[in-house]
Amino acid sequence: MDDVTHVAILLVKATPELPIVGTASGRAKVLGYDPLALRGMPLALLCPLRQPDGRATGETLAGVLTQLQHVGSLSLPWTFQTRAGESRPHELHLTLTERDGEPQVAVCLVDVSRMQFAEVLNLAKNELLEMVASGQPLTPVLTRLTALIESQFEGLYCTVLLLDLDGRHVRVGAGPRMPAEYMQALDGAEIGPTAGSCGTAMFDDRLVIVDNIATHPLWTAYRDLALPYGFKACWSAPIHAANGGVIGSFAMYYREVRRPSPEELSAMSTASHLAGIAIDQARRDEERRRAAQWLEEQVQARTAELLATQDELVNSRKLAALGQLLAGIAHEMNTPLGNALLSASALRAGSAGFAERMADGTPLKRQELVDWVAQARAGTELVEQNVDRALRLVNRFKQLTEGSDRAVRSRFDLRQAVLQAWARVQARLSVERVRLACELPEGLMLDGYPEVLQQVLEQLLENACLHAFRGSEGGRISVRAHRSGDGRLMLEVRDDGVGMPAGDLARAFEPFFTTTFGQGGSGLGLFVAHSLASGMLGGSLQLDSQPGEGTVARLELPLPGEASLALAA
Repeated sequence: MDDVTHVAILLVKATPELPIVGTASGRAKVLGYDPLALRGMPLALLCPLRQPDGRATGETLAGVLTQLQHVGSLSLPWTFQTRAGESRPHELHLTLTERDGEPQVAVCLVDVSRMQFAEVLNLAKNELLEMVASGQPLTPVLTRLTALIESQFEGLYCTVLLLDLDGRHVRVGAGPRMPAEYMQALDGAEIGPTAGSCGTAMFDDRLVIVDNIATHPLWTAYRDLALPYGFKACWSAPIHAANGGVIGSFAMYYREVRRPSPEELSAMSTASHLAGIAIDQARRDEERRRAAQWLEEQVQARTAELLATQDELVNSRKLAALGQLLAGIAHEMNTPLGNALLSASALRAGSAGFAERMADGTPLKRQELVDWVAQARAGTELVEQNVDRALRLVNRFKQLTEGSDRAVRSRFDLRQAVLQAWARVQARLSVERVRLACELPEGLMLDGYPEVLQQVLEQLLENACLHAFRGSEGGRISVRAHRSGDGRLMLEVRDDGVGMPAGDLARAFEPFFTTTFGQGGSGLGLFVAHSLASGMLGGSLQLDSQPGEGTVARLELPLPGEASLALAA
């Protein structure tokens, strides 16, 4: 296209034809015309036959001249046509003057197409940047970019190609108007010094303008790909990342042999810049996504390792606890069973001696029979006592191991559960000197495992009877309940006995710890109670005691809504 001056001044005669008599633009072309070629040409010949609003150009100019003769000067929007046939919007300023006694008109032509085009590019830039900022995927952004540029030039086809991360091969970015087969053929092509317009632009990092694909040496290897689709010209600019490296190319195709106009070069520069921002942002997002994925995989792997290590640690602790428990069981069971075995052996030996004497016919004295009967009675009593102790130990162990297999969940009255537990303790122990004060309200219903709770209560009540009132004439145990700070049920079993020293209190829940060693205590009572409270019952058990001030066992349990209302009442 011929060069076009964007501001020009013409002098025309003030006659209906408005013939041009000269220019004030020196040797510069006006709308692609040489100044000498304009002399004598009617002003209407520099315009399309009709203006964009449909008015006939000749008639409209005649009316403008008539108006100008009354007002002296006018300004109005007008459309002119270049020598190449391209319509251009202008601002037209006319001033009536006089030269050598003849009226003339000074006509100032201001081409506003470049300003309008700049405004369009600015709007496109804002739209594309907003798409990038809002995190739109790369393909829609590049597709919108090519569509905006194509809309400004008739017959234009645009493409965006991406440079692969290997820095050698081409990947398709966008080209919505291009033939799909053509774009598919470009995907994976290698860049180089003679790789068409785009491959060369990326390889050399420069603007490449090919006005005739059929004859240009850069297209030797690709002209048979482009020409069947009618493409004859192609201009390509490299796309740069923020760090300056080449990451793609932006290309313009035409189905005619031609070179780019200044507006097209400006559009290409803007488009390649915007494409660089979009591609660079997309790559950074992908890098962040991959880094986040890698980090998540590392966290998952490390978590799995830690869980495995934790499982091993838990298992080792379980094995250690199990070993300690088994050692305690063996020790506790060994004493009563050893005593029973010793007594049984003594009875057996005595019985064997009597049998030998009877077989020999040796006479037995009366006193010997009396002594043997006494020894046999004492021996059998010792066997019974130790076997009974062993059975009680076994029952303690069963309480720990039976758990939820036999427990039945149901609704139950808490007051009745406490009284039933106390009845069982009374049946096993001599507790006439101990009084129970159950201060629980009637109808306080819970949802849980009543048998398990009764086992815990039995342990607490039995522990108080056996340890709290030693050396005293008797005492009192009270049971009361209230809501704890976090809305759970706090059940307190309080005695007014001798209390516990700090050392015993710290070890109270240890298995086989007892202060009545050798007096029938197994050291499992509070251990069993604590295990059942924190396990099956889903609560907790704590002791609070001072020597001489009694002991309080606090059993905290889940509290249903209706039970909470009963406590409040």
